[in-house]
Amino acid sequence: MLDTVAVTLPGGFWCEGECHRTAMLRPLNGEDEAFLSEMGTALLPAQRVTALLSRCVGRLGDFQPVTYQMTRSLCVGDREALLLQLRRLSLGDKMSCLVRCPRADCGETIDAEVQASDMLLHPYAHCREQYEEEIRDNGTAYRVRFRLPTGADQETAAVLARENLQTAAELILRRCVAEVAVNGTPAEPLKEWPPSVARRVPVLMAHLDPQAELWLTLTCPECGHNFTSLLDTATYLFQELAQRLKGLYREVHYLAFYYHWREAEILALPSQRRQRYLELLAESLAPQRRV
Repeated sequence: MLDTVAVTLPGGFWCEGECHRTAMLRPLNGEDEAFLSEMGTALLPAQRVTALLSRCVGRLGDFQPVTYQMTRSLCVGDREALLLQLRRLSLGDKMSCLVRCPRADCGETIDAEVQASDMLLHPYAHCREQYEEEIRDNGTAYRVRFRLPTGADQETAAVLARENLQTAAELILRRCVAEVAVNGTPAEPLKEWPPSVARRVPVLMAHLDPQAELWLTLTCPECGHNFTSLLDTATYLFQELAQRLKGLYREVHYLAFYYHWREAEILALPSQRRQRYLELLAESLAPQRRV
């Protein structure tokens, strides 16, 4: 497709020890928007991200077509980067994010305007399928092997997260840590980890996959309070699309009525192209309405 563009993943898709960092991505079309409207609401947030990326990512490295399992296996930062790129292609670079001031005596709603391109990080310099680190605790050195959290981990923990975020975080940690052992000994891997490992590994993960958590630095115009707020790209994107979905079938009706196109042809168009046709249609009909 002419609208498909190549984007670079910060981490990359791993297969048989090889890292593939190029993804071919197309903008959202009406079929994607209709899917989110009719079926996407039944999915949990992480599942919606997987479904959306599986529809819009045409290739990962040399692999085509892209399956659900492939998009699930991407690290969280790669999925975040793809969502930002998808937002740029489909709705433009400028994002308007509503954030509430956390100060108890204020609570002012702030309209924070950010550029999606500014939130995209460069490819990671040292990317591996698995990492090994030494963590010291009370004079003992522990060897820890782990990988970065993926979309599959988010989906698995999503149900737990609705009831207990801490339990969900612990589940993801257990899934990502392959081995904890006392360094320098041939002993069996530990089943119970020291608290230092449970505290340190998530910090290492965040450092190794910085695209996964993006923070906005803001100042409240009402009270002057300085604070940071997590940019949840998926939440903002789905909220924007939910607002736009209200007019989707009206757009289909107008274009089908005046151009005599089939529904499938109209839904195959990206939003920006549909809008352009609607603008041209409005210009053409304007003189007739004045008569």
